[in-house]
Amino acid sequence: MGFKNFRFQVILRVLLLVASVFLFFRLDFNSSLVATQVTMGILILGQTVALILFIERTTERLIKFLNTIKYDDFSEVFSSRGEGKVFDELYQRYNEVIGKFRDIRSEKEATTQYFQTVVQHIGIGIITFKKTGQIQLVNNAAKRLLQVPHLAHVEHLRPEAPQLVEQLLQLPAGQSVVLQLKRGKERVPVSLFVVDLVMRGEDFRLASIQNIQRELEEKEMEAWQNLIRVLTHEIMNSVTPISSLAGSVAADIADYLEAQPGNQIQLQREETEDMGAALQTIERRSQGLVRFVQDFRSLARVPVPRKQFFWVPQMLKQLQTLFQEELAHEKIQLLVTCPSANLQLLADRELVEQVLINLIRNAIHALADQPVKTLQIEAFADQDSRVVIQVTDNGSGIAEEALEQIFLPFYTTKPTGTGIGLSLSRQIMRLHKGSLTVSSELGEGTTFTLRF
Repeated sequence: MGFKNFRFQVILRVLLLVASVFLFFRLDFNSSLVATQVTMGILILGQTVALILFIERTTERLIKFLNTIKYDDFSEVFSSRGEGKVFDELYQRYNEVIGKFRDIRSEKEATTQYFQTVVQHIGIGIITFKKTGQIQLVNNAAKRLLQVPHLAHVEHLRPEAPQLVEQLLQLPAGQSVVLQLKRGKERVPVSLFVVDLVMRGEDFRLASIQNIQRELEEKEMEAWQNLIRVLTHEIMNSVTPISSLAGSVAADIADYLEAQPGNQIQLQREETEDMGAALQTIERRSQGLVRFVQDFRSLARVPVPRKQFFWVPQMLKQLQTLFQEELAHEKIQLLVTCPSANLQLLADRELVEQVLINLIRNAIHALADQPVKTLQIEAFADQDSRVVIQVTDNGSGIAEEALEQIFLPFYTTKPTGTGIGLSLSRQIMRLHKGSLTVSSELGEGTTFTLRF
């Protein structure tokens, strides 16, 4: 071990080198000893190079240690080579530092994995990307919302969502905007919020994308329910004049009966016509107000769903039987598709049937002027295992401006419509924690989608 001791070897090598130099000069450059002098010179040169290389080998471990830090390779272990106590302690410190870095990296990787798991499982879509548009992270919620299995660049979204791409790249940091995303035949309102980040000297953008359809529907229905309650109160107050008119007619009749106590009373023609007109007015306005109030109340007081499991194919078959005669009379071809015979739904069957009946009747009216009439009802489970029922007709479609209003109470495009059916249907779906959406193209047809 003594020969491996660094200090001993340095002293020994230096002494040998000094002795060789001393002997070299002792020869006094005698011409008869030229070969010996050359040999000694080569020996001195060799000893000098050997000493330099020996000292440099001691620095190789320091270089290796620094490289482990530079390249994050903490698998190296420095063991003692018997070079002395000082070097043993130095190598021990190397190993301690490497162990500390290894622990820090493990903790960093665990923290990164934890946050990645959290980001992947939250319900709000998250996208981070460079200013060039290159995607760094996209979580599962964003993939489902954008309907993409993977995403490498923001521009890859442009064919399906050009407006979203523009806002992702240009929306000022700290601001939000509401957009419409097209998902198949549906349009989904989403809220987009972006912030700018700087990481390791490079600029990034973080965008959150959230489906706000349910929130909008709840706010919309809450506002309309409040309005309905107020209007109902006002309408009932408007019945007072009608009641007053009826009381006046009743008083006139009482006066006639009192003035003519016999079995018969005599009325002038003008008086009879006046009372008849008053009674007709009372009847007509009363019926109109009663019908109006009933429509309001039916919209504001949807019963709480009594949910039970039932077979969707069985329900669709019964609806097909219910409309069989009407569809045959209107010469409408009905296509019912349900790939799974075991498709079940936890819902209030009567309320769901009421929604489908409203949609089927609307489709029948939409097909009235079509030469070839086709109505399709399709039920299936989507990628999230949610039950979806779609009612599609090949009618003339709905105008863009009407699409935004057809779910508003009392809005209707039909001359004899009340505007209650679709509003009531959407409220029923909201009470089921589901949604009712519409997609339509003029001249192509319309699709209503129930998603539970």
